Amino acid sequence: MNTHRPLLLTLLLASTPLWAQPAAPTTAPAPGEAASRVAVGDATRSLLQRQREGSDASPVPRPIDGSVAEISHQRYLKSFQTELPLWFGSRLGDASAGSAKE
Repeated sequence: MNTHRPLLLTLLLASTPLWAQPAAPTTAPAPGEAASRVAVGDATRSLLQRQREGSDASPVPRPIDGSVAEISHQRYLKSFQTELPLWFGSRLGDASAGSAKE
């Protein structure tokens, strides 16, 4: 064990700066700083706009094989055979999420 002591001491001293980082500030951002952040929904609106315009679309058409399209369509039609739950959970890990409440 004595032969490992210098190595352990060196590793401990080398790693000290990693865990001795200052804590992140917990204060609210300045008003000007908050305005520079992306507003909620901007990314989604941008994605939908690019989808409408086709600006990110591939120049090469990629049609779906007929048998794959048929299977997808049948799965879509089958989805209407299942009733929707009356209530959906709003939190991750909610045990009752997606189950029908009476």
